Amino acid sequence: MLKTILPQSPVLQQYIEFFYVFETDKPDQFSYFAFPHYNTGLSFFRDAQVTRKDFQVHVEKTEGTGIHIEILGKYTRPVLVHYNGPIQEVSVIFKPFGINRFIRENYHTIAPGFSQAFQNEKWALFGKELFEGLAEGAFDQLEAFLLRELVETEELAAIQRSLPVMEDIDSGFSILEVAEKTGYNLKSFQRHFTRHMGCSPVDYRRIVRFRNSVSSKLNASELKTLTDITYENNYFDQSYFIKEFKRLTHLNPKKFFKEVSLLDGDKIVWEIL
Repeated sequence: MLKTILPQSPVLQQYIEFFYVFETDKPDQFSYFAFPHYNTGLSFFRDAQVTRKDFQVHVEKTEGTGIHIEILGKYTRPVLVHYNGPIQEVSVIFKPFGINRFIRENYHTIAPGFSQAFQNEKWALFGKELFEGLAEGAFDQLEAFLLRELVETEELAAIQRSLPVMEDIDSGFSILEVAEKTGYNLKSFQRHFTRHMGCSPVDYRRIVRFRNSVSSKLNASELKTLTDITYENNYFDQSYFIKEFKRLTHLNPKKFFKEVSLLDGDKIVWEIL
């Protein structure tokens, strides 16, 4: 069972796309491919062992292991996620710059890989409370915890100001021009952007354009061709669009749109195996 929940706090709505709960009540196996995204996922697991290798994450029910927190980094290829056993997971899906408001370290330091454990005693202690109250009031607790952890700094604000320009695929601004608009020289902007966003400005733009193309196809009210999607998202031509799509998904666009599943509306796009 997977269920998404929107944050109720207007403050948290600025930084968090949604929460989701994933639970399996049978010792079954479940696998899916996740694709590159500008959002950041952080997941609480109870009594689960998590291992990672070669862009694969394996989550296995293991009694007595307590709370495990897994945080995704930025990646530019598909990640295979495999669950084994009755897993309980509560995830926070942060907007592109959202997670930076709730952690004290910079994002790239705590999430340099495609997926890793988030080692934080305060968050782990809260995880115990979260699962104990999962039946009722858990998300009120989660929102209260996140509000207590919220931080603001001027450096964060400067990078956040760059995102609307970076995400505007019609603007045509170079990375240098984006840097100048936020008061940085190019080298400093690239360094600060990578520290807080977990990837280079160039890769961030690639991911944004890919996600925009996915949304423009899946959410269209009328049938769109690959040519339509190519030029709506300012790819140079259809050949380049297909090549870039394959790099990020390992699938050509036609196969991708045929194979993926939309979960809980269109909030989550996975290829379920």
